[in-house]
Amino acid sequence: MEIHDILGIEPIGQAGLKVTESAINGVSSFLNAVFKPGLEEIGFMFKDRIRFWRLNNILRMLEKSKERLSFDGQQLNLTANPRVGLSIMDSCSMVDNDELQDLWAGLFVSSCTPDGADDSNMIFVDLLKRMSSIQARIVDYACRECKKVLYPNGLILAKELIIPFDELKNVALCGNLYRLDNELDHMRSIELLVTGGDFSDGGGFSASDSLNANITPGPLALALYLKTHSTGSNPVDFWGESVVSSEDVDAQVESAKQDPLVVGEP
Repeated sequence: MEIHDILGIEPIGQAGLKVTESAINGVSSFLNAVFKPGLEEIGFMFKDRIRFWRLNNILRMLEKSKERLSFDGQQLNLTANPRVGLSIMDSCSMVDNDELQDLWAGLFVSSCTPDGADDSNMIFVDLLKRMSSIQARIVDYACRECKKVLYPNGLILAKELIIPFDELKNVALCGNLYRLDNELDHMRSIELLVTGGDFSDGGGFSASDSLNANITPGPLALALYLKTHSTGSNPVDFWGESVVSSEDVDAQVESAKQDPLVVGEP
């Protein structure tokens, strides 16, 4: 493979080139099986002098994807939609954060279908592109920890999840109040989080209390989590014991009205 200098930056050491060539060789059979346009894409990135950093980010994502599909060199009867696959590769090339890379890998894997025609993940490509690493941590925590309510029509929505500032700091790995407030505001604006009550007109925190944050994940956040952590599981099966029926929720609310000492959740 012919190697070119990268956009006028310092020459790449031969050891680095060998590592990258080895990484390309490691994912080439995987791409050939599930997404042939990807082979051409990473070839162009080498030839057309696109930054080495971007290429290596793509290779990391593909390696993570290959591991999730347990690819062992055998032909897979799965194909990624070209529009979705190329969008994921382009977007993840600008990300070196390991947590976000994991999400891109999960999205790539869930984009692989028997006929390769499914472009539904384009919705989640756009969402993930707009998320910071802090937002990724908050979404991950909120989707794991919240109770999910299954309604008779089959929809699953999250129950309200409110945590104190000190807990949010640990989740987000950030102690800056104003940064976290901005992150929560942005998550609300793209409907990853849904809030109401005291949080409706304020920022990510309620101004009327001692810095509690409503991090209730919206339907898109739950769907994004499912897409990046599963290869097509039924949502009810995927969420398992964290799902409660709307009838149980209504019964618990009614019981609480009749007996104010009743605590807990169904």
